[in-house]
Amino acid sequence: MGLFSILSIATGLSIDSLTVSMASVSTCKEKKTGQFIRFALILGLVQAFFLILGWAAGLGLEKYFKTYDHWIAFILLSFIGGKMIYEGFTNKDEDQKKEINFNNLFLITCLGIATSIDALAIGVTLPLINLNIWLSALITLLVTFTFSLIGLFSGNFIKNKFKNIPIEVIGGLFLLGIGVKVFIEHLVNGC
Repeated sequence: MGLFSILSIATGLSIDSLTVSMASVSTCKEKKTGQFIRFALILGLVQAFFLILGWAAGLGLEKYFKTYDHWIAFILLSFIGGKMIYEGFTNKDEDQKKEINFNNLFLITCLGIATSIDALAIGVTLPLINLNIWLSALITLLVTFTFSLIGLFSGNFIKNKFKNIPIEVIGGLFLLGIGVKVFIEHLVNGC
């Protein structure tokens, strides 16, 4: 498991932040770069924190589940990826048009928490699949920050471009792919 796996997980987890950023900017009348950077940074920090929190919980479980670690990682990653794909195809509600206050740090943190619940569950699997938590958290922070900024600066454009392919589906496919990769590597290596 290496950098490609970490990048794939970070990308899959960051899709929620991308969609929240696109939805938030579509309600915003006044667009300021400084507010966008702060918004994206908070989402990235919360995502990384939840990944570390999940990893800490997973450390205690690792010794009990070592025999089944590949199954646990496969099931969790597949479940979360499948959930994202399902939500991408079933959530057809148009975004709420209530304006997001980009100066409300509590609201932005709550949005960050809402988009980071999956990171908590994925973090539990990191000790099981031997991924470096600090590198994983840093890359997740950077990818989430970048995706959030992309969503904020080009939200309406991206939303219109991927109208027929829900962006959550792409994130779900990334996570499913990592789950399958973990399972196949276990079968091939006979661990």
